[in-house]
Amino acid sequence: MKRFVTVVLMAILLAACEGRKEMADGLERIPVNVEDVAEDAGAFLEKIEIVPLETNDSILFDTPSQIFYDKEADMYVLMSDMNVFTFTGDGKSIGSSVKKRGPGPDEYTLPMDIKFNHFLDGIDLLTPYGTIYTYSPTFELLARRTFKPEFVLECMMPLDSFRYVFKYVSLWVDQEIGFADLRTGDISIANYDGMISSGNGLYHPHFHKIGDDFYFIPQGVDYYIYQMDTLRKEVFPVMYLDFGEAEIKEEDLPGRGTGKRVDNDKDRLDIAHKQLERKKFLRESTEYILPMQKIINGKYVYICLKKGQGIGHYIYNRTKREGYLLQDEKPLRMNPGFGLDGNALLTVCQPVELPLLADRRFMSPEQIAVMENLKEDDNPVILKYYLKE
Repeated sequence: MKRFVTVVLMAILLAACEGRKEMADGLERIPVNVEDVAEDAGAFLEKIEIVPLETNDSILFDTPSQIFYDKEADMYVLMSDMNVFTFTGDGKSIGSSVKKRGPGPDEYTLPMDIKFNHFLDGIDLLTPYGTIYTYSPTFELLARRTFKPEFVLECMMPLDSFRYVFKYVSLWVDQEIGFADLRTGDISIANYDGMISSGNGLYHPHFHKIGDDFYFIPQGVDYYIYQMDTLRKEVFPVMYLDFGEAEIKEEDLPGRGTGKRVDNDKDRLDIAHKQLERKKFLRESTEYILPMQKIINGKYVYICLKKGQGIGHYIYNRTKREGYLLQDEKPLRMNPGFGLDGNALLTVCQPVELPLLADRRFMSPEQIAVMENLKEDDNPVILKYYLKE
C-alpha cells in the first residue's frame, strides 16, 4: 500500500512539474478538436454581413491572390493578377495600380507581397530583390526604397519608417526571418524551429501587429505561433496549436520540410526535390489534416484545415476557451478566412458563390436585398461572420 501511495505521489509530482514547465515556457495551448463537428452555427455565430466591392469599368478583377483589411485605415487592399486595388471599409473603390505596372521609375513589375504602411500612410509593395514601393491609396508614389537581401524575398512588414521584417523564399534558408534597416542596409537573421512542411498554406506567411506586439505565423505545417522581439531581433514561440493524435510527425514523412543554406546549385536542386516530395505527399494524402491557414487576434484563433479534397474550419474563442469545428459544409459552408477584425471573421467569394455561403438565417432583410441585387460578373464580395464574444 505504501509503495502504491508513493507511486501515485510521484505521478502527481511529475504532472505538477510538467504543468509548471508549460507555464514557464510561456506557451498558450490551443486545443484543436478535429473530430466533433459543431451541430448548430448559432452556438458560435451571431450574424453575417456582406460588403460588395464596387464594380465599374476600370475596376474589374477575379478572386484575389492576396487580401487584407486594415482597421485603422478602414480599408481593404487586395492583389489580383499582379494588380493592387484599394476599397473603403464599405466597399467603395479608392484606387488601382493598373497604370503603375511597367519599367518606369514609379512603376513596379513583379509584386511578391503587399502591406499597409501606417508610417507613410500608404501601401507597401515588395519586389523579389528588395525594392519596396510605397503608394498612396490612390497610387501616387510616396517612396521607393531598396535594400540588398541575400536571397529572393517572399514577404515583409514595416516595423517603423525605416525598419522592416522579411522572409526569404524557403528554398535557400532553413527557417529564417530577417530584420532590415533601410538607412544602414544592415540585416539581422533570426531562426525559428517548428516547420514540418512549408508551401502548404493558402497565402503568404503572416506578419501581424496586435497592439504593441509583432507576430510571425508561418503558413504551412507548423503548430506554433511566434512572437518577434524587434529590438533584440529575435523570434520565439508563444502559442501551440495542439492537434492531439492528429498532429503530423516529421519522422513519418518523406522528403524534407525546409530549405538549407548550401553553396552549390546541385545541393539546392536536391533540396528542392525533397521539399516538393513532402509537399506533394501531404497535398495528396487523405490521412493527414493540414493546417492551411492560421489567423489570430486577441480574442480568437482561426485555422483553415485540409484533409484530402475536403476543407474545414476551426474557430477558437480564447476568452471562453471554446472551439468549434466546421467540416463537410456542416453546420454551414464557409470559404477560407483571410482576416479577423474584432469578432468578425473575414472571407471573400465570387457573387455566384454567395447564396451558398451567406446563410440567410443570420442576415438582416436589408443585407439579403443587397445580396439579391448582385450580378454574376460583379467584383468579389467580402463576407463578415460575426462570432459570439
